[in-house]
Amino acid sequence: MKKTASGKAKRSYGWRGKILQVDLSNAKIWEEELSEELISGYTGGAAINARLLYEMMRNNPEADPLSPENPLIFGFGILVGTSFPCASRMTITAKSPLTGIFGDSNGGGTFPAKVKQAGYDHIVIRGKAPKPVALLIEKGKLPELVDASDLWGLDTCATDEKIHEKYGDCESARIGPAGENLVRYANICNSTKRVGFNGRTGMGCVMGSKNLKAVIVKADGTVPVADKAKFDELAKRYRDIWGKGQALFAHKEYGSLMLIAQNSDQTRIKNQQTRITPEQLETYDIVKLVENYKAGQIACYRCPVACTQKWQVHDGPFKGEKSDKLEFGHYTNMGPLLGLFDFPSLVHISDMINRMGMDCVQFGWNMAMAMECYQRGIIGTEDTGGIQLEWGDVQVLSTMIMKVAKREGFGNIMAESMPDAVSRIGGDAQLYGFHTKGQSFTYNCTQVIAMSLASSVATRGADHLKGHPFPAMIGLQEMLERIFGKDLPEGMMEHANPVAKGRVVWWSENYKMLMDSLGICFVPMVGCDVFADPLILFEEMSEIYQAATGRKPDKLFEAAERAYQVEKCFNALLGISRKDDLRQGTRRGEEDPIHHPGMLDEYYTYRGCSTDGLPTKKRLMEIGLADVVEDLTKKGKIGDRECPAIEELLGKA
Repeated sequence: MKKTASGKAKRSYGWRGKILQVDLSNAKIWEEELSEELISGYTGGAAINARLLYEMMRNNPEADPLSPENPLIFGFGILVGTSFPCASRMTITAKSPLTGIFGDSNGGGTFPAKVKQAGYDHIVIRGKAPKPVALLIEKGKLPELVDASDLWGLDTCATDEKIHEKYGDCESARIGPAGENLVRYANICNSTKRVGFNGRTGMGCVMGSKNLKAVIVKADGTVPVADKAKFDELAKRYRDIWGKGQALFAHKEYGSLMLIAQNSDQTRIKNQQTRITPEQLETYDIVKLVENYKAGQIACYRCPVACTQKWQVHDGPFKGEKSDKLEFGHYTNMGPLLGLFDFPSLVHISDMINRMGMDCVQFGWNMAMAMECYQRGIIGTEDTGGIQLEWGDVQVLSTMIMKVAKREGFGNIMAESMPDAVSRIGGDAQLYGFHTKGQSFTYNCTQVIAMSLASSVATRGADHLKGHPFPAMIGLQEMLERIFGKDLPEGMMEHANPVAKGRVVWWSENYKMLMDSLGICFVPMVGCDVFADPLILFEEMSEIYQAATGRKPDKLFEAAERAYQVEKCFNALLGISRKDDLRQGTRRGEEDPIHHPGMLDEYYTYRGCSTDGLPTKKRLMEIGLADVVEDLTKKGKIGDRECPAIEELLGKA
């Protein structure tokens, strides 16, 4: 809360105006004011997180991600904790122990809203506790560190149960055994009413390195907004669109597993060696899965969609087993990718990996690499501790989940990043270990190539959510014309054509950055955009922002650009350049179109980078990052290309 010239407090709207600072090494907790520079320059949530990380590590970016010097930053967007629907997302940011570069993770649930209601926009955790602790936040009281020795060793579900026994009605963000044992891709699990996971990049590993088992919050109420009448009108409008409209029907019925049907016979199996057969695809027929296994659905805070499906097995060896969090990521990375074509088995291993608290995506890719190495004789049972890494063997996968979470035997290798794992295996393993910048999430090179590009250039390594370029993936002409004007290049809307994909990836990265700064969910936004019901672009989000904060929204695109550039500049300090924006591993005979003029080169032009992928002085000065220019110049990590100004790149600014 700020002071006016007269000394009276000026009320904050949307933001709570506070950063909670926690020093675990010295057991100190204090509050700091959220500065005007951060509010006006970075909006909120993910964007402010990025700037905070940069500020705290700019003089020592090479610090070990598992050292006390690496901060763990929770960020809660402007709309989080308000009455706005589907605004329940938080971003957790740190230097990634998986990739060694910028890392963040976005997730939903109820926990984020409760922290905002308790009075905080961000939590910055530094240092390392001498023994397991939890951070307890209770509205109206000074937060405190409490002993968590009795929670250490428990899985994510048992931890939550124990927390409720001790503290009553609350929500928490917590780690499982994978985080405690420093699995490089450990997750943070949050909430009870609708369980969410902050996956990718190993934020749970950072939390474990600090001996921090959980963050617990007890709060209620709401977050004040500037124009309540207008805000309520907009909240009702979007609640009706998302809750009653047809755009989100499939998400309500099938959740993210609806993408099984969308990907269909393009799905690659057994470490992408070949495509799925009709018979294999039939085992994951989404209509039959819903008929036979769906046990209900649950929603994040104030969400009318409730896209998270609950599943239960009714017969067979896994009879009675349940999973309240089985998403498309579990299916594609632990099902077909590993040669598993049995839904009850997928329910079983998805629940196991959730309880251990680790990323299903990276686990799947690491295991797929190892299984192909086993198939090709690069490794044998003498390397795996007697485990036969056969495709589709659910018992093998169950065993490996536990071994990875505990870092036992061959699981100790599989708990590392892909580059580290293939290096330790040796031989030709690097051919079958797919990643970009140390993280795995690959799209094949000839289908949906806009996503392939987005995955390659993402600041946190191979990724599907930092800049999801769906307008170019499915040819949304109306949306693309609103963004870039009527004169669209021929081929821009063709998903397998590399023409003009770089510009869409650039815009989509900024678009997602604004979503993550507001704290709003990607699912309903894109659901409407895809069906044009209605299009929700920067202008529409600006209207919501203004009603919430009372501020002019004319600089939101620039703020998103600024935040994404800060992420890229953090990586540039660590030597990340064009060479790192290329997929590693065999291309299975396909030609990678990433060097087509409409792909990587166009992306660099729009993102304001040099041809070798470095941020340029011109773009950084354009968006007010003179201090960052100075940092990069000292390290010789800045480009001098005369890239176009942002307003020249958009048909409608």
